Amino acid sequence: MKKLAWIGIVFSIILLLSSCSAAGGYYSSGKKCFLSRNYNEAAKNFSLAIEENPNCADYYLGYGMALIGLEQYDKAIEQFDRVIMDKKIVMVQKNNKKALRGKGIAYLSMEDYDEAINQFDKALEINVLSDLDMDILYYKGKVLMTIGAFREAQETYTRIIDRFGEDVQVLANRAYAYQKIGEYDKSLEDYGKAISLKPNHYEYYFGKYYLLQEMGKTAEAEAVLDEAANIEVKTKADKYNLAKVHFYQGLYDQAFPELSESFANGFAESYFYIGEIYSIKKDYSTAKYYYEKYIEDGGELTPAVYNQIASCHIKIGEYEEAIPYLELGLKYAHNDMMRIMLKNEIIAYEYMGDFDNALEKLKSYIRAYPNDKEAKKEETFLLSRQ
Repeated sequence: MKKLAWIGIVFSIILLLSSCSAAGGYYSSGKKCFLSRNYNEAAKNFSLAIEENPNCADYYLGYGMALIGLEQYDKAIEQFDRVIMDKKIVMVQKNNKKALRGKGIAYLSMEDYDEAINQFDKALEINVLSDLDMDILYYKGKVLMTIGAFREAQETYTRIIDRFGEDVQVLANRAYAYQKIGEYDKSLEDYGKAISLKPNHYEYYFGKYYLLQEMGKTAEAEAVLDEAANIEVKTKADKYNLAKVHFYQGLYDQAFPELSESFANGFAESYFYIGEIYSIKKDYSTAKYYYEKYIEDGGELTPAVYNQIASCHIKIGEYEEAIPYLELGLKYAHNDMMRIMLKNEIIAYEYMGDFDNALEKLKSYIRAYPNDKEAKKEETFLLSRQ
């Protein structure tokens, strides 16, 4: 009997080890697929690993991240919730931190920004895996920038720099945050550091250019573009960025073919800048065509794009067609772009002869921007039209 019992124990251990080995193989395959952005295969492998061994937190964490890649955010959150436990064991706390980070990324992707910040803050409260804090803080900064909380974003990026040292992208992000809160000298300093750390990165030059333009320092802004134009072109991305430099320099005849070539090389944003060239030339119908092509071919759907399409419709007298684009853009707009789009919405309704809607929108605008004197004059005019 003892011999049979021993054989049974050995057999159970062999099965367990076999199961763990299979689960580990699936997990390893899942990680490889995830790193190559093959999220479907990654999710399948992580799911199989869980089936073989449902007691390993890493499998759920991997599965959750793969589901985020597949835009299945609610299911991802379910996987992370399976990991979180109310225990003070160090390993459990490490898993909790990773799971809360994953939930924050899922909520960010769902555009539930308040909940994303909540999850990131919970993760940061756990005093293990301190090296992961930089990544979590970076995500938190991204959320704060998205919602226009630039003061808090600047403080978050400063927290990263104070703890982990000067990271070039963090410096550039903080420079933008400083710009948005009007601390221009600090913004210039950060852009300068970013450029010195990575002198071949065009985006930092563009950031500094926008800042100097906002400060009214046109000559200095143009000098920054001249510096960017001297970057050695090595890749298709460099060619695209050089086309943008030529666009900002006003060299439209030179920029146009370069942007067309860049679009053929996979840079969808090129069509947006071609649209801008036609808009500057007051060919609004053609500009609208290129903005719409930009969207059709996978360009990033930003409030600025929707506003430009709406503006073209308004310029050519298609006021009713402008409204849906403004409504779409206003769902995601913040700060300056929000103000511009609200004004365009009022203009569209006014030119449509829909004075009731125009007045309603204008009153709402004045509540948000009470110091806009032109808006108050417009309110008097619209009241007279009722």
